[in-house]
Amino acid sequence: MADEAKSESIIRFERVTKRFGDQVVLNRLSFQVPRNRITVVIGRSGTGKSVMLKHVMGLLKPDEGRVLVDGVDIGTLSGPALLGLRRRFGMCFQNAALFDSMTVGENVAFPLVEHTRLSAREIQDVVAEKLRLVGLTGVAHKMPGELSGGMRKRVGIARAIALEPEIILYDEPTTGLDPIMASTIDALIRETQEKLGVTCLVISHDIQASLRVGHRLAMLYDGGIRAEGTPEEMLANPDPVLRQFMDGRADGPIRVL
Repeated sequence: MADEAKSESIIRFERVTKRFGDQVVLNRLSFQVPRNRITVVIGRSGTGKSVMLKHVMGLLKPDEGRVLVDGVDIGTLSGPALLGLRRRFGMCFQNAALFDSMTVGENVAFPLVEHTRLSAREIQDVVAEKLRLVGLTGVAHKMPGELSGGMRKRVGIARAIALEPEIILYDEPTTGLDPIMASTIDALIRETQEKLGVTCLVISHDIQASLRVGHRLAMLYDGGIRAEGTPEEMLANPDPVLRQFMDGRADGPIRVL
């Protein structure tokens, strides 16, 4: 059974609890991320979605429970072992988080310079390839400040895939974008996943974007997973909490403060 579970899911939360002072953010959370698929975790701001990502990267450790990556308890790792595991991840930050003092090319090259022994020419070739993959050619010399919000998001994705990771984490990838550009970024996430065959874990409160991009969706609520399934299953799920959130209604069991 362990081998079977490992082959089907690459990330597993097992009864994870995380507290900050008296506040319980994750409460005995159990959750699996299927391998080579796009999983989107939805939920209101402040419900713990970013805390989940930090546990996956080993930036936070559970107070109780375990987070497994390919069967390895990430909470037991430190030093070189933890760094080695983190190299299997690519991270696409909210608002791209580009270095404003570096060119686009230097931003994409940053993880290659830090973590590989590739020559300058080899790095240049990889940068050109990744920028081409996200639909950006001829912009390596530009500064981030010269780019639109959508272009910055694309550069962020190019940097996230520079080391050819097995898992890509997306933190609110469509925040701040107009509906047309958000749809374009969603299509790019799907296209990138299909071309590279990677596992993607996306956190978002954008319902339409989540339905477009996710193979599976899960709603984080009250410290645990309230509902999960395919987009079609989530749309058909009558759970009142899920329905209120997905329909964007003020009235319902979710208290609006």
